[in-house]
Amino acid sequence: MNCRSIGSWEFAINRRVRAPADLAREYDAAPVKWVQIARSLQLENTYREALVASNVLSVIGDGATGARVLDCGIGSGSLSLALNNIITVKPVFCGIDVSNEMLGVADVEMRQAGMTPELQQANILSIPHADQSFDLVMAAHVLEYLPEPQLALEEMIRVLRPGGVLFVCITRPSVFGTIVQLLWRTWAVTEKQGAAWLRNCQLNYIGYRPVNLGPWAGRGSTAFWAQKPNEGPKNSQQVSADLPEACLL
Repeated sequence: MNCRSIGSWEFAINRRVRAPADLAREYDAAPVKWVQIARSLQLENTYREALVASNVLSVIGDGATGARVLDCGIGSGSLSLALNNIITVKPVFCGIDVSNEMLGVADVEMRQAGMTPELQQANILSIPHADQSFDLVMAAHVLEYLPEPQLALEEMIRVLRPGGVLFVCITRPSVFGTIVQLLWRTWAVTEKQGAAWLRNCQLNYIGYRPVNLGPWAGRGSTAFWAQKPNEGPKNSQQVSADLPEACLL
């Protein structure tokens, strides 16, 4: 809740997030529109640059045969398509989304790119996969819709194997972020806040960088990444987004 005071008056604005069923109905109603939005923002190119900066290839790169990837809130598949474009040896791509119609769009888009995704309708707060079953778990513009994003992060980390990588893109404070907030009742998350979420989840080697969503949206998002500890004591470390060469996993 945001509170503001003017003289002896105090005003409060309470953010009521959209329920999963509400989001599912919204996306079910206009899957083609979201494909057009993804293309207008050039999300594949944008996500590709962020994935390269995160150095996820060190975990699921060309030498990692049999790697498994989970895309949470897969939408039209832009993030998975971006990853597919930067690797040679293809992992197993799995995806979940609350919208069955969006899953249908993602399936078409990914199969046209030569991929064979395994897709399920599911909520990110209850991922239908076993513990430690993925090498990379990722989500683009999903966490900011949730009343308690950390619960979703914990669920994503549950299905991530030790040594695996978590990669998320989140709307950041900006003019574009404000518009998204007003339309969708989302969070706008600073780099400090996002890094704190990952640090609270006891992850290692936290890195981030602003994501440019094109000429009209600008740096409207931030990509965050981190590694799940292998074993032993956890040593959470934040890596500056200004030093991508140091963001080694």
